[in-house]
Amino acid sequence: MKHQKNVLRGILFPVLCAAMFSCATKVPKLNVNEAHHSHSETASVKKYVTVKSWEHQRELYIKRGMSETEADAKISALLTGLKDMNRSAGDDRIGVAAPPFQFDAWLNSKPLTLEDLKGKVVLVRWFTDTCPFCASSAPALRSLYEEYANSGFMLIGAYHPKDGRDDPLDIQRVQSVVEARDFKFPVAIDWKWRTGTLKDWWLAGPERPATSVTFILDKSGIIRFVHPGMEYHDDNGTELHAMCTDDMVRIRAAIKRLVAE
Repeated sequence: MKHQKNVLRGILFPVLCAAMFSCATKVPKLNVNEAHHSHSETASVKKYVTVKSWEHQRELYIKRGMSETEADAKISALLTGLKDMNRSAGDDRIGVAAPPFQFDAWLNSKPLTLEDLKGKVVLVRWFTDTCPFCASSAPALRSLYEEYANSGFMLIGAYHPKDGRDDPLDIQRVQSVVEARDFKFPVAIDWKWRTGTLKDWWLAGPERPATSVTFILDKSGIIRFVHPGMEYHDDNGTELHAMCTDDMVRIRAAIKRLVAE
């Protein structure tokens, strides 16, 4: 399983930009008027498979014609590439007041504003359905939400479509991924993320390694921690995921520190 040099420097696996791993790509300056292939509602249901885990992603690869060896090599290369991600990529956002939410809809909650959340430590994680990095991070989000539920902490998932980004708002699509990943916390829908909240919070600055970014705000609404994307979770005993475990330790430490302030 060969290491892919500088996987996350520039665009990660250009072939995947048109497929499932767009959440893992570097985000260029976006032309919001760019034409994309449109999909019917029926095609949307068939096309946008909610990835459940890396094992599920492996099954999808094989179903689409890869050999087991090819699927394993691709997954290994993607995970190995996480080591190259610049984890200081969001440092320019630290100390900045979080911009107002401009979400299109909410699930599991009434619409929330930053004013509503003053006095709480807030974690906001952008995710999508067709991304195995996001799927693998889902248990971490559930754990953090439960662990700090009574500690003045709020966790918000922010769904943004990468595949089918020009489709009309499809709340049922988002509801399906929320149910599949058993998210009980508030989930905001950032359907127009290229001109919406994700742009204001993240994409308007320098080029970024991913769109699946995590922000942690202090009780005053100031950004105090940024994880620039991809994946994190508790230790699963796999060497390829060691960096994910390290990132989870950093995230948990940031929450504890800010809750105590």
